[in-house]
Amino acid sequence: MMKVSFSVKDKVAIVTGGSKGIGRAIALTLAEHGADVAIAARGRESLEKTKSEIEATGRRCIALSANMADEKEWKRLVDETIAAFGGVDILVNNAAADSGYGPIAKTESSRWDLVMKVNLKAPFALSSLCLSSMKGRGGGAVIHITSNEGLRPSFGLGVYSVSKGALVTLAQVCAKEWARDKIRVNCIAPGLVRTEMAAPLVEMVEKSGRYPNPLHRVAEPEEIAGLALYLASDAGSYATGQTFVVDGGELVLAPTDQN
Repeated sequence: MMKVSFSVKDKVAIVTGGSKGIGRAIALTLAEHGADVAIAARGRESLEKTKSEIEATGRRCIALSANMADEKEWKRLVDETIAAFGGVDILVNNAAADSGYGPIAKTESSRWDLVMKVNLKAPFALSSLCLSSMKGRGGGAVIHITSNEGLRPSFGLGVYSVSKGALVTLAQVCAKEWARDKIRVNCIAPGLVRTEMAAPLVEMVEKSGRYPNPLHRVAEPEEIAGLALYLASDAGSYATGQTFVVDGGELVLAPTDQN
């Protein structure tokens, strides 16, 4: 009988947007289950705070101040992780850019380019940069944090939804091509989560009491992290090319459902 293990002991993980919110929760969970972690984000203060929290678990951590809109930072992140820890086993593409709220036809070209670069091009580039190391280590796991908005878009979040939908297809393509090298590629699609990016929407929903899901609440970042651990560990060894929705049941609601 096969023994299921959620351990990632002595694995090396990169988590972008790893200083706050969902990224922080995933980075800490991976460390608590044995991984050394490289976290990347723009804010130095929050990076150092999360780094200290990870090191308190007994695992090693490097914290890199990096902007995922800057293509030079992608290679630096992977190179510095490999230099510090010897390789990469797990990549969590969590960093994202918001498109703002409004009609997609009114999206400025510069905003479109930024959202697509951070939400789609950076995950692909980082995955490709980690590919050689993962191959050399006998396989790996790539996890894209997409959104249920990429599966059933709401009004007003146009370019963001487009980028997250494309990320789902990217995972499917890479999963097919990289399976022979034992590299699994999956997506996690959260619904409304209490993060800094989603703060205005969370505030609006909580004030109105009109929650978009049958659980009738907002998720905490830690509620996403367990699924990331499953996908990163041997417990998820048969999962690839999939999108796992964690949205409190939002996508099962019909537009006419009242909550």
